[in-house]
Amino acid sequence: MAFEIVDGMTGTKHISSDDLAALNTATVGKADCVLKYGNDFALTMASANSATLGTGVGMVGGKRFWNQAPTSLTIQSGTQGQKRNDLVVARYAKTSAGIESITPVVIKGTPTTGTPADPATTANDLKLWRVPLNGITVGTPVKLFSPVTPLATLGDSVSQLKASVSPIQIRGLKVLESAQTSGYPGEANRKIYMRYEGTDSSWTFIPIRQSWCTVEEITFDSGGINLLVNPTYESSHIEVTLLALKLSR
Repeated sequence: MAFEIVDGMTGTKHISSDDLAALNTATVGKADCVLKYGNDFALTMASANSATLGTGVGMVGGKRFWNQAPTSLTIQSGTQGQKRNDLVVARYAKTSAGIESITPVVIKGTPTTGTPADPATTANDLKLWRVPLNGITVGTPVKLFSPVTPLATLGDSVSQLKASVSPIQIRGLKVLESAQTSGYPGEANRKIYMRYEGTDSSWTFIPIRQSWCTVEEITFDSGGINLLVNPTYESSHIEVTLLALKLSR
């Protein structure tokens, strides 16, 4: 069925893993990710050949999975005089009978005397960690993901932002038509200055009409403001209208 209810009873078994994967992806905003939970799949090296993957929640292809307890992983020994990168991934698999699973897998890299490259992954792999090896020595694991921020945390951040930002109030408003000019308004591609009296840098100016020219810069002096414009047509009728706003918090 192209259009169906998921969170509701229909009288038949109608909810598939693909249904949930689509809804999960739409809710979170991405299909492959780690969600903030537990200790975010923290990886610690127990020895040169043993790593421990901590608790966490993630998604591969929109299919959610979690690690409820620390899990031991085996790292194959390095080669003396060579470097290697191994990857720890969460791998999705589906059998011919439709049985699905997501399990942690260590992908062994290729030893080299040069700069090691990460081993290849598939579309069903969620990269979690890189484990660098230099000879038989295992380096510090490198995290390859950033947990998705929970909605509750986003809501708190927005509330804090709103509380820290003062509302902007409009204390004054006027429309300024083009007034005194100087320069060469009748010559195309020449910049001229147009002055508006009775305003200063405490005002915010927004061009709302530009006739035969474009506004490029607004500067201020003791006599008012200077408007640097660029004529776009052979015309002496260059006009600009500004919206002037006096703003305060």
